[in-house]
Amino acid sequence: MRPGEAVINLSRMGFKFEVADGKVRYRYEGPGEPDPGQIVPLLEVVKAHRDEVAFFLKCHCPRCGGVCFIGKWCMACDWEQLIEIYPGLERRH
Repeated sequence: MRPGEAVINLSRMGFKFEVADGKVRYRYEGPGEPDPGQIVPLLEVVKAHRDEVAFFLKCHCPRCGGVCFIGKWCMACDWEQLIEIYPGLERRH
């Protein structure tokens, strides 16, 4: 499994990630207790590839996992706000 996939899967399970001082930090904020059988292998991938995970976290949307942005706006999550700011985006070719 690629590091980015591990981050996305863990995020869907309730983990929150951040990069601070060059270090990848994560915490569980989901409901109940996470299943160790599911999370341990994913966390091992994250720990083994910290540099790649840090880069991925700078480039992906924590809400949807997407990687297409216009400035700070995610093209999937913030589409309505984006077409208000840039009406030309709504045109279809």
